[in-house]
Amino acid sequence: MNYAELLRVRGCLKWTAIVLVAGVALVLFGRFTYLDIRPNAPGFSGIYIDDKQLADVEHSSKQTQTKLADGTTRTVIDNARLGIRITIDDRGYWGKHVELLERKAPGGVHANTINFGDIHGQRVMLPDGSSVVKIDEGAAVPEDFNYYAVLATCVALIVATVLGAPFGRENDGHLEIAFTKPISRTRLALETIAVDVAGIVAAWVLTVAALVIGHTIFEAPNYVYGPTDTIAIGVGLLGAFAWYALLCAATASMKRAYGAVLGVAWPVAIGVHGIAVADIGYTPLAQAVQHVATWLSWIDPLAYLHFGPLFSAAHGSVSSLANALPILAILALVYVALAVVQWQRVEA
Repeated sequence: MNYAELLRVRGCLKWTAIVLVAGVALVLFGRFTYLDIRPNAPGFSGIYIDDKQLADVEHSSKQTQTKLADGTTRTVIDNARLGIRITIDDRGYWGKHVELLERKAPGGVHANTINFGDIHGQRVMLPDGSSVVKIDEGAAVPEDFNYYAVLATCVALIVATVLGAPFGRENDGHLEIAFTKPISRTRLALETIAVDVAGIVAAWVLTVAALVIGHTIFEAPNYVYGPTDTIAIGVGLLGAFAWYALLCAATASMKRAYGAVLGVAWPVAIGVHGIAVADIGYTPLAQAVQHVATWLSWIDPLAYLHFGPLFSAAHGSVSSLANALPILAILALVYVALAVVQWQRVEA
């Protein structure tokens, strides 16, 4: 086992954990300091209700409150002048159900649906010109694991970047020590990569745990594991592995300049993919630049981390994301092989 690399990974995970704990602490502080946590407040449901309109309704309307048989507190706010009736079923920590009846729907609105985490909102247009907005939030709404997988992937990519030049670090003053170890350089290289990959997975798991805790601070979660979640996890982790392997291959033969490579890797990779998909014109030069960027984007792991289809209403393009799984796996293996071969040839 490569003890030096293990210490690097441990230090990286320590700071990752500190940042995540600080984030959870800020969420906890904000939850009970700045956010509206009144028992009958619409909470996140305000995404569908204009703040000024809601204030007018609350201050110039008839409000009644009852207790349902299951313990739910139902608040009804009715304003005949504005033609608005709001019903809030508050289940406390377990979430809310809000219905907003607009007897005359505002101009320009139409039937639509949104889903974000454990928030589900739907506007239904009625034949008489009115509309009903129904919003559920909290434990009553099944929540895909996709959101957590994608956010955890972002942290895993950052950790992969921090750890992404193990051979460059060995080359910088430690290569003679590496030569004295009683194992082959190939085995040492593979052990080093294995330690770093384990660290990337650990960072991913720590991030998911922090997100779950942060969510639980607000309300009871209700996770469901859908068919797209496996794709999100697989693409995220393979993407982080491939990105790490690319950085290893790019720095394996360097002795001092590996820090610069790590520093510019993100803007270069994102910029290449951006040029590949952007409309930069039809001049010969523009087309030549775009063709080169397109070819480079094929070997850029970040170009395959397009998670948008996971959050579309019908998951219509998830197959394109699933197709990235074998590509990312191949890229990771190729870059690892390139890194190991380069490092075997480095001389002290």
